[in-house]
Amino acid sequence: MKKTLIFIALIYGAYQYITWKPATLDIASGMEVGDVIQFQGNTFQSDWSAKSDNIEAYVRRIDRHYDENIPIITHDFVLTTGEYSDPDIVSIRHKGGGNYYWSAKKQPKGSLVAYHLIPESSYAQGRIDKIAEGDTIEMNGKISQDNKITSSTGAYLQLMHDNHKFILVDDINSVFQ
Repeated sequence: MKKTLIFIALIYGAYQYITWKPATLDIASGMEVGDVIQFQGNTFQSDWSAKSDNIEAYVRRIDRHYDENIPIITHDFVLTTGEYSDPDIVSIRHKGGGNYYWSAKKQPKGSLVAYHLIPESSYAQGRIDKIAEGDTIEMNGKISQDNKITSSTGAYLQLMHDNHKFILVDDINSVFQ
């Protein structure tokens, strides 16, 4: 019995080590946002829009995002409008790595966009952390125009789907109706 408990503890410890992700608030508090984003001695840049966009939508799915090469992205939100918000009409599955599959028996009306969130500040990350699946939200932020983030290390991440966007979030709120 003792050997079994030790084995289970080792497996659990290994799992925790492999799946470890830094706290989102630690990431946000370590970032400096200006013309470029600085984090842990590296700079990250994108072609951000000149002014903030205001997005209001239903939160169908939230996933914690962590990529050690582009660690400034903290969450992926699948935001929907219209029939895409109804799980009886549209099924959404997380493929991993910020990718999603959706399916429906007929072409739904509305929209489905996967936003990859980068907090502009600790305040913004604190607000992001309070959002739950099923909330209707209003989110403000600058959207990447070229859907690409590059790092001073040479790493980059480019989104290949039109309905995926990087957003530098400055505020987010649940909208009560």
